[in-house]
Amino acid sequence: MTTLPTTVQERITLPAAYGGGAGGGGATTAADVIAMLRRRLVLIVVLFLLFTALAVGGFVIWWAYFPGYRSESLIECISDIPHAELTPEQQRLRQDEHERFVMTQARLLKSPTILGEALKLTAVRETDWWQSIQQRRWKKPDQHLIDLTEDLSAAPVRGTNFLRVSMECRRQRDSRVIVSTVVNQWYESVKRRAAEEFVDTALDAAQQELEQLDLEIADDRDRLRAITQRLPAGARQDPAGNITNEQVTQFAEQVGLLQLELAQLEQYRNIYNDPEGLAVTAEDRAIVEQDPEVAELRRALLLLEQQRAADEQTFGSGHRVLKQDDVQIEAMEAKLTQLRTERLRERRADIREAANTAFDNTRHALFLSQENLLKAESALQDQDRLLFDYTNLEAEIQQKVDYRLQLTDYTKNLARVRTQRTAINVNVAQEATEPLQRSSPNILLVPTGIFFALVFSVGIALSLEMLNTSLRTSQDIVRHLDVAMLGLVPDTDDEEVPIERVETAVRDAPRSMVAEAFRRIRTNLQFSAPAEQQRVMLLTSPRPDDGKTTVACNLAMAVAQAGRRVLLVDANFRRPGLHHVFEDIKAEGLSNLLVGNGSLSSCVVRTDLPLLDVLGSGPTPPNPAELLGSEPCQAFLKEARASYDQVIIDTAPVLLASDGPILGTAADGVILVIRANRNSRGAARRACTLLTDVGAHLFGAVLNAAQITRGGYFREQLRAYYDYQAETDAAGPPQPLIPEQPNT
Repeated sequence: MTTLPTTVQERITLPAAYGGGAGGGGATTAADVIAMLRRRLVLIVVLFLLFTALAVGGFVIWWAYFPGYRSESLIECISDIPHAELTPEQQRLRQDEHERFVMTQARLLKSPTILGEALKLTAVRETDWWQSIQQRRWKKPDQHLIDLTEDLSAAPVRGTNFLRVSMECRRQRDSRVIVSTVVNQWYESVKRRAAEEFVDTALDAAQQELEQLDLEIADDRDRLRAITQRLPAGARQDPAGNITNEQVTQFAEQVGLLQLELAQLEQYRNIYNDPEGLAVTAEDRAIVEQDPEVAELRRALLLLEQQRAADEQTFGSGHRVLKQDDVQIEAMEAKLTQLRTERLRERRADIREAANTAFDNTRHALFLSQENLLKAESALQDQDRLLFDYTNLEAEIQQKVDYRLQLTDYTKNLARVRTQRTAINVNVAQEATEPLQRSSPNILLVPTGIFFALVFSVGIALSLEMLNTSLRTSQDIVRHLDVAMLGLVPDTDDEEVPIERVETAVRDAPRSMVAEAFRRIRTNLQFSAPAEQQRVMLLTSPRPDDGKTTVACNLAMAVAQAGRRVLLVDANFRRPGLHHVFEDIKAEGLSNLLVGNGSLSSCVVRTDLPLLDVLGSGPTPPNPAELLGSEPCQAFLKEARASYDQVIIDTAPVLLASDGPILGTAADGVILVIRANRNSRGAARRACTLLTDVGAHLFGAVLNAAQITRGGYFREQLRAYYDYQAETDAAGPPQPLIPEQPNT
């Protein structure tokens, strides 16, 4: 099998339009947004015209049938306190008191009591505003009061002593009548309330609340002191550095060290408890040799050996005395060997007992440390809970103290109002008059509506683009899959040249844009790597009906037209498709070759296109994946490499069967066919992951059935391509660069 020194993605230089080079990540750039807007330009224009028509039409209807006339009245609130009595602190308190008084009058004016009294008057009931509400079929019992509360506005004028009361109606007279009536009712109510002793009641309630608040603050501080006594020293100043936290850290480190030591001792114990697993070391032999009995036997053996040497010199070899010496030496050696074995066994028993004792002691120490750690962690949790309660209680006390200060100021203000009840006077500074011109709708609403129509149109278009997770353009392929783009095949519905069968477009319609796209894919593959490094190419797709068979057929024809011998193989045992394109395919095919029931030359079918042979799938085997991963498959690929310049294999979808990843490891590279507007980003990513995880070389991706849309790849190129073709046809037919070769 030919191996590639580098991936094809590293050798193919991606154009900037495809997202190649630095910065071609998954982030959406300004160019991408512009492309999205161009693709959705028709939708944007339609939505913009629709929203603009709604905005302008609504403004016209509002202007013609629902005009608004606003009338307003101004109420002045004046302080009668002499300026000589004021200090800076008193001035601040009196200013707050004044603003609060104005807001109180605004709320009082819009109270249901005042508005209800105004609605009972004849002047209000004779207005068109009253009659329009009266004629509603779905009105509620208090519909007049509800609408008046919503339509009437009462708010202070910032930076002045005025309270503005205004209302907008469809008739000029109605707004003046209603505003004047409500203001008059409010003014009468103010004069009545001036004689009431409502301040005394509010002051008594405030003082009682202040006393209750003092009791709550005292109780909270007692609880805070109790929590402080339960906390260890330094816990509030440095929660992370207190004694409990240090104990938890210390016990945790101790548990970790004991666990590590216990694991090592367990390994040693397992080794020592296994009689066959512990090898005799030099240290063991040295200790055994130092045993007194062993040393005594070695000395006795040495004396016997010296005696035998002396007897051999005295009696000569073969003497009876020498034989007696040999018998004594053998007996002494056997006894020494037995004694060494016994001492070695005793040493192993001692080591095993020491290891078991150390393991038990360490395990007991670990148990104690874990128990101490749990106790320390429990104490730390209690401490954290106390700190949490302390912090919350401290914040709650601070809030109550702040509120007590506000309540104290409020009590002082009420006392001042009680002693100086006439400190602030109110009077109607401006009566409501009939408006001279309409107040609504404002003509500025037209450009505002047009602007928001454009914003909504663009927003809807961009939202549709963002929600669409399918792969549609080459930028989507490179950005979301991070693979090289080998080419794009346009949709046949956008072709100007009639194509009866897209599977043979390169042969039947060589002047079409579809055929040119496949020739471009062939060129990208030829210049991406040496020919020997891409002899066997596998074509697959994430899902069925993505057009991988169409791409395989046209690519094989394009390579054959370039003068190279090509073998097109149908390895899709589950759903073969080449027999629909090449009707002369034999019943015997790849499955027969892999089980040893045929040869390559007997199963291959030669097509009418020179240099292109086709091998069908053959009968469907019961175990396609096992068959494709077998040794006969490797032998078939080796034979095909020797017989053909290019081998193109069409296999099953990678997300539905394991045939693609299995063959991908045996091929020189894989081409992933993705159908535009059909394959999602997630499915394509899973397909790439399945191929790269098994070590398959991914040449790149081919985007099939790319549609011509605004901002798309082919929109401007398509027209220019056929215009150029027309000029070429007028100049005469081109001469072939490569002469047609006979099929050998």
